[in-house]
Amino acid sequence: MLTNGKIRLRAPEPLDADFMYEVENDTSAWRYGDTVAPLSRRILRDYAMNYDADPFASGQLRMIVTENETDIPVGIVDLFDISRLHRRGMTGIYILPQYRAKGYALLALSALRRYAREALHLHQLLALVEPDNGASLSLFRKAGFEVCATFPDWLARTDGSFTDVCLLRAVL
Repeated sequence: MLTNGKIRLRAPEPLDADFMYEVENDTSAWRYGDTVAPLSRRILRDYAMNYDADPFASGQLRMIVTENETDIPVGIVDLFDISRLHRRGMTGIYILPQYRAKGYALLALSALRRYAREALHLHQLLALVEPDNGASLSLFRKAGFEVCATFPDWLARTDGSFTDVCLLRAVL
């Protein structure tokens, strides 16, 4: 369920602190979430050491995307705002730049969808993507997501302007 061809999804380990440090402190990706300050290795190591494997209790689940054969981390996929009552969750994915456009993200989203459906019994996954982020829109569409709404002026840009965001939905 957590493997798909050349990738595997696994729980974060304390040894992943340096990898998560690299991902979480990529300031170019901060605009897509709510990160406003760097995270320390200690915070990320503590997160991995205190990882709550019950996504319904914590409302979220983070998994490391690794190459299946080497266990080398290539990215992170998150489930968040998980609702057991409404059987849905939000998702986001980050793949290291050197591994992009090589199929890792699509395989990871496919494995995540299967896990969300079969293990968590979710009905749908949702994602937020900027309309001008063609690569992400294409990825999510290939993974079976469809644009179902647009939120105007949803994300603030560093120049003070705002940009819309598309809500994508995949029924599981």
